[in-house]
Amino acid sequence: MIVSALFQGDGVLAAIAAGLDTMSRTRNDAGDAVGKVQTALLSWDPNSLPVHGIDKAYGGETEAAVRRFQISVLRTPAAAATGELGPRAVLGLDQVQATAENPPTRSTERIRRNVWRLSTGRGWDQTLLAYAQAVCTMQARPADDPTSWEFQANLYRAYRATFADARDSQDGNRFFLPWHRMYLYFFEQILRAAVIDNGGPADFALPYWNYGNPEPQSTLPYPFRDTGLALPDGSPNPLALAAPLRNADLMAGDPLSPTITSSFTAMWQPSFAGAMRTGFSGQLENIPHGAVHAAIGGDPGGELGALMSNADSAPRDPIFWLHHANLDRLWVQWLERHANPTDGDWLDAEFRFFDADGRPVDCPVRDVLDHVDRLGYRYDDQAQLPVRPQRVVPVAPNPTLVASSPGPTELTGRTTVGLEVSPSSLPVVEHAPDTAAAAGFGAVLLTVDGLAAQRNPGCVYHVYMNLPDAEVDGKPEHHLAGTFSLFGVDADGRLGFTFDITALVQALASAYRWDPAALTVTVQPVRPTTKAHAGAVESGLPTKTTLPLRIGRIGLFVG
Repeated sequence: MIVSALFQGDGVLAAIAAGLDTMSRTRNDAGDAVGKVQTALLSWDPNSLPVHGIDKAYGGETEAAVRRFQISVLRTPAAAATGELGPRAVLGLDQVQATAENPPTRSTERIRRNVWRLSTGRGWDQTLLAYAQAVCTMQARPADDPTSWEFQANLYRAYRATFADARDSQDGNRFFLPWHRMYLYFFEQILRAAVIDNGGPADFALPYWNYGNPEPQSTLPYPFRDTGLALPDGSPNPLALAAPLRNADLMAGDPLSPTITSSFTAMWQPSFAGAMRTGFSGQLENIPHGAVHAAIGGDPGGELGALMSNADSAPRDPIFWLHHANLDRLWVQWLERHANPTDGDWLDAEFRFFDADGRPVDCPVRDVLDHVDRLGYRYDDQAQLPVRPQRVVPVAPNPTLVASSPGPTELTGRTTVGLEVSPSSLPVVEHAPDTAAAAGFGAVLLTVDGLAAQRNPGCVYHVYMNLPDAEVDGKPEHHLAGTFSLFGVDADGRLGFTFDITALVQALASAYRWDPAALTVTVQPVRPTTKAHAGAVESGLPTKTTLPLRIGRIGLFVG
């Protein structure tokens, strides 16, 4: 019997559930019924399909996801799991979707909800109104009060100071997620107390902004961009910040580009953290974390700069907390397939925060890893299925530097740099495509290190490998290695990023574009909202920035 609202009333799915039909790559292979199955697969495992994977076509990726569902949930023997959707698979996915639509809650649980499900139009939703009023309450408190808006924002500086010299180590990124979970948790306690004092709901929880969803969810929620919306007492809306405090395009309703909002690369990392900023935490800290910060803020310009572009001022923007709630939610989803670190140095590390009464609390990492039972909150799209055994994937050994830029590079627009290969490394570079094919994930890495700038220019940077000068069939050919932003940049050059280009190297080799004597890397600044991004990429025109960026070294590693 079909029970989910999504599956009910669909003739194809009802027929499959009754054993009268099937769905596969050759039968019922396209249409709304396929789209509903893909929706249920994403409810089961957000990473079962590529980003924006609801294409209503039963292709190879959907078949593989169904087969994995059959093996891991239905306990179908691997040899018998065909990826064809029959009655058991339909009814199993129907139950998954029904659970996602009506998740069970406990009286002590607070639900962090998708902000776009709270507010789809102009005007105040109860949760966002309570949030706005509590923000005003906290902003009115003196800066030396630990429960004030100013004091909480200043805690971010302490985090950055703690890890200022650890950017290139695992510690520089492996504490990123637990520290921010603590930050949100104690901030949420303070905020909830203010909500209750203002007469709001006792079960208040921070919403999250899932900008990775398609438009309109990739745009700022209305209450955060409607400067004309007032609170019931007539006071200004504290959630909406006009330019230059935020990107004017975003405040006008322009969506964020999928290039900077997709968590796909981070979610497929097998390890939590690793050397050279590889691993889930390090990749997530870059995209979408840093890029979304830059996109919301835009170009700081002048002394009254954009809040979210500047790491010291970012928590003063009310959207900061919804952005980081989404990152915390992505951590929850990643753990459905992978595992956290288990070493004592990570589990026992403590950080100081303040509770709703302003009292200091020293919190160890191990105390925040169970967000449901220990911290009392969950996400509205969190799976309620039994926990599957965590999959452990071996991590490749640290790769070796085989090519690098001849020296520091300064850019304000599109800049191409040649990589130099030493004679001893030449055989390794020549056979890099073979290494990539044999080793797979993490075999070839590209690094951009020693990034230094006066401040974050509010753009993102695309990094291309072996980008040809000539167009192909009248269009620019793009060999995108990755994207980064300058959130947290300083003049000391401690910022850097790593991109896994294993698959790209294989593609370049198959197109006869892998020549150790002609390795180039192109870095191009691009405005991070959809219209500006699309225009720059399609035209191939370089985007200029108001500030120069210094790159210490671009390196190619093979392992």
